[in-house]
Amino acid sequence: MSDSGIGMLFGQLSANLLWLWFIGAFVLGGVLAYGVMKAGHLRRSERARLDRATEERQRQEDPYKRPT
Repeated sequence: MSDSGIGMLFGQLSANLLWLWFIGAFVLGGVLAYGVMKAGHLRRSERARLDRATEERQRQEDPYKRPT
């Protein structure tokens, strides 16, 4: 049996789409890895400011909470 023109077109199209899926997954993985790496690092002063703001917000929301 020989492939018709349509069958060959869809075969090539599906191979190209498969490559696009792999490239897209690779790019998406790179973007996610970059975001995770950037989000995980805070300077000491930034971390302290964030902790103070969090404690202040918790005291505002629950004034009966004991300070630690």
